[in-house]
Order: sequence, then structure tokens, then C-alpha cells
Amino acid sequence: MLKYQSTLETNLQKNTPEFHVSFNDQVDNDFNTLFKTLPPDRPYFAAGVPGSFHCQLLPEASLHIAHSSYALHWLSKVPPQVMDKGSPAWNKGKIYCAGNEKEVTKAYFAQFKTDTDAFLKARAQELVEGGLVVVQVPGVPNSKVLPSESGGGLNCEFLGDSIADMVKMGVITEEKLDSFNLALYLPSIEEVKMVVEMNNCFTIEKICTLSHPSNYDSMPLDIEKTCADIRAINENLMQDHFGSENMDQLFHLWGQNLQKNRLLYDKVVRQDVYHFALLKRKGKGNII
Repeated sequence: MLKYQSTLETNLQKNTPEFHVSFNDQVDNDFNTLFKTLPPDRPYFAAGVPGSFHCQLLPEASLHIAHSSYALHWLSKVPPQVMDKGSPAWNKGKIYCAGNEKEVTKAYFAQFKTDTDAFLKARAQELVEGGLVVVQVPGVPNSKVLPSESGGGLNCEFLGDSIADMVKMGVITEEKLDSFNLALYLPSIEEVKMVVEMNNCFTIEKICTLSHPSNYDSMPLDIEKTCADIRAINENLMQDHFGSENMDQLFHLWGQNLQKNRLLYDKVVRQDVYHFALLKRKGKGNII
């Protein structure tokens, strides 16, 4: 038995394939910090690939598995209609798609469809036939739930309220508020499935909605940590438009808004979900 086990382990070691992992992010990402955090004895080769994942990043048929985690809800741009004062989709006084304005939601979903289709087409170019795409994207449980009724939506809602408070204080102009929207969209599982099927480069091997890990966290809401997390995610986006000198006050107000609504937030955020999809690259002859 020991001899058999030893022989099996030797054969596995000889036949173990080599893995090459390409880490992708925007060109202004600090790849040096990323590489410093990787274990020196890692059992794989690593490389950084800068650029938008809405475009092809790797040679054709050079990839076996693509994995996107908590990224596809970020859009390539804000839908232009929501910034246009003459458009029925003008999102005045709001900084994201809350879901309660039909034309705004329509514009954001159209951009989500365009971007996700571009993402899938790019991965289809890079993947070998039968290659896999694994996607995890935050969203809403179903099409009947508004983004404003989710934890992610409340994060944006509090940001918008905080900016509105700064407008009332005279720190930020109303024009600055009305000319800013976040380029993100929280889809339903039905919308994710629709976009994949319309793209037609992949078969859906598995698609489902899963509870966010925070749903199982019995710890009370940590206001300070939550504020720090939201600032880390959003500060670069906000300071480019509203000025770095206003960031301390903005996120201080965000914390105050969270404190005022902590019971609602704590309840809603523990009901958050993300969508999981396992997709398989079709053979070229099966793509219509």
C-alpha cells in the first residue's frame, strides 16, 4: 500500500500541469504592491496584464479559465443620457441607478448589457474551446427588488445624501452634484442570464444567486470599519470630481448618515446577494 501510494504521488508530481496566472486591472493599479503580496513559493507563474477587461487582453485561444470577482457591476462609463439635462433619463439629484426611475434604469441597463457583452466577447477570443468563465457579481435578488433596497444601493444613497448636505453647506455647488454619477449597475439574476444568452459565445453550466458572506456574520455593525471600507472603494472616484480637499468631510458625513440609519442598513446589508455564473466557451461552429 505504501509503495503504491509513493508511486501515485510521484506520477502526480510528474504530470501536474504548470499554471500561469495573469492578474488584470486598470493601468493605474499598483501592480508592484500586488506582486509583493504574492507568496514567494507560489506553485504558479504570475504576470500583470493592465487594461480594461472590456477589451481583449491576451492572445487568441491562450486561456483556459477566466475569473471575474466583484467587478462586472462597474461600467466602462456613465450612460450619457443620465447626464443630459434634456433627456428623460436625466438623473438629477441622484448619483447612481436607484431603480425607481424607469428611464434612468433603462439607460444604466443598456450600458450594462453593452459592457458585459464586450467582456464576454473578449474572453471568448482569449479562451480555448471548452474554456471556462467564472463570474461573481453583486446585484439584487430579483427584478422586483430595487437597487436602493440593497446594501450596495444604500452605500450609494448615503454618498449622494452626503454630497447633497455639502451643497446645502455651500461647500459643493449643485451643478457639481448634478454632473456626477457612479458608473455602476447592480443587476438581477434574470438580467445576467439574459445578457449571457444574447452574447451566445457560451453555454451556461451553472447560474444562481448566493447569499453574501456578511449574511452569516453575527458581529454587530462596525460603523468605523464600514466607513473605511466605503472610503477605500470610492475615494479616488469622488476626489477626481469633487476635489481631494473635500474627502474628509464627505466621508465624515457618510458615517453620520450611516449612524442615523444603522438599523435599516444592518438589516438590508445582511440580505445582500451576489450572482454566480459558470460559463463554457462554445466551439466556433456552434456560435451563431
